[in-house]
Amino acid sequence: MAHNAHTRYPHDEIDLRQLAQILWASKILIIAVTLVTIGVAAAYAFLSKPIYEATVQTLPPTASGLVSYNIASQLTGDAIRGTVTDTAPGIEPLTPSGTYKVFLRYLNSSTIRQEFFEKYYLPAQEERETEGDKQQAWKRLDSELTITLPQKADEYEASLSLEGGNPQTIAQWANTYVDLAIQAARKDLLNGLTGEVEIRRQSIANQITALRQVAATIRKDRIKRLADALAIAEAIGLEAPPVGSPLIAIGSTSLNTENIDNGSLLYLRGTKALRSELQQLKARKTDDAYIPELPDLLKKQNLIQSINLNPKLLSVAAIDRRAVAPEDPVKPQKTLILLLGLVLGGMIGLLTASIRWMLKMQQ
Repeated sequence: MAHNAHTRYPHDEIDLRQLAQILWASKILIIAVTLVTIGVAAAYAFLSKPIYEATVQTLPPTASGLVSYNIASQLTGDAIRGTVTDTAPGIEPLTPSGTYKVFLRYLNSSTIRQEFFEKYYLPAQEERETEGDKQQAWKRLDSELTITLPQKADEYEASLSLEGGNPQTIAQWANTYVDLAIQAARKDLLNGLTGEVEIRRQSIANQITALRQVAATIRKDRIKRLADALAIAEAIGLEAPPVGSPLIAIGSTSLNTENIDNGSLLYLRGTKALRSELQQLKARKTDDAYIPELPDLLKKQNLIQSINLNPKLLSVAAIDRRAVAPEDPVKPQKTLILLLGLVLGGMIGLLTASIRWMLKMQQ
């Protein structure tokens, strides 16, 4: 029987039944190794510093958040056409999707990340003096910061997640990071519009000033001509034109009325009329009513001055969910670590028992 047994199970083959018996005999070793591994895993799970994660989610702005900008862009175009040139195009109106793209570009830009790093992240680090410390802090920020952008045409939600050991701090930082991107996008969009508005505002103001200066000069010249004509009329004792004089006849062609208005024959109006007009011109405080181009320019000036470029009125993104201080850590995952410790401990225990059995077989 012993010979037959050796025939069925050669020395270089493994008897699974015998192996099972040996492993069962080594159950205490296997259990001990498993418990030690679980203990190590538990120590790591419960003694490691917990890591929390705060997330901000954003969506495209609503059309109502762009009204102020689009009104301003309209007023830099057709509404005040001709204040700079007849073909001045102005600023194109914004769409929610176009505005959101600008915001997402800044959200994922190195410029915003660098600004956040220097203003908020680096000052909070314990070691930040040397260049090596700064580089290590920058690497940590890269590993702790996750930005997820829409990948498809019908996707709109973007998110920013930040990991760290202090729940309140990372929530505040995540919101601050998004606010920095919003401010940068607003500034970018408003810079061009502000320049266009200022050009038109200055152009209108210059035209109004020039027209008023010309009108004032014309009035002064008129006063001078009237004063000279009054002196002549007083010298010859002409108080008023004779009744029926062709000078005041409507449609009269006997004398050149243009010469009368320009001053060469202005004295023929008589001292009474000349003195009355002189008094009126000298008492006049403004010439606006006598400038035919002025009403249209004043209307355009009021329109351009009504533009409100307050950045807070421009929405480049809608905050779907602001970050709040998380209550539960995302790392370490205690249940998963303990489960892995159990599986790994059992495998190590079985492997240890198998190696021990093989060594005995070789002796």
